[in-house]
Amino acid sequence: MISIDYSLIIVILNFVLLLVILNKLLYNPIQNFLKERKLKIENDMKQAEESRTQAQKLEKEKEKELKKSAEEIRNMKNKAKREAEDEADEILHRAKEHEKQVLRETEEQLKQEKQKAIQEVEEYLSELVSSLSAKLISEKLDKKKDEELLKKVLSERGSSEV
Repeated sequence: MISIDYSLIIVILNFVLLLVILNKLLYNPIQNFLKERKLKIENDMKQAEESRTQAQKLEKEKEKELKKSAEEIRNMKNKAKREAEDEADEILHRAKEHEKQVLRETEEQLKQEKQKAIQEVEEYLSELVSSLSAKLISEKLDKKKDEELLKKVLSERGSSEV
């Protein structure tokens, strides 16, 4: 049989006391540390998820802003193009009006030059006719002499105007 002696009771008490001391000094602090670590990890996971959702939200907002900026740029480009086309049309219209005005002025100048030339020719012819008439009256000529006289008068007129 087993006898219970005093030393066995001391060993059992030592063992129980050791368990209590280890429980107080090691097991509870380790268990608390693990609980705190688990809570910290859970909080970090929640924060990471929130950060991810915020990042996605920001990404969507940036994408919207980018699209909006692209649309504004496209609108500005179209507006500038329309303004340039309008300005080009206006310049073309002014150029055509200027061209019409220059043509009218040129035609007017040509009419004046034509009138002046006609007047000069008429004066020349009247002087020529009066010269010929004076010479014809002074002498009666035949056809050959008439041609010679006409050439002579024309050559005199040509050399006097030069």
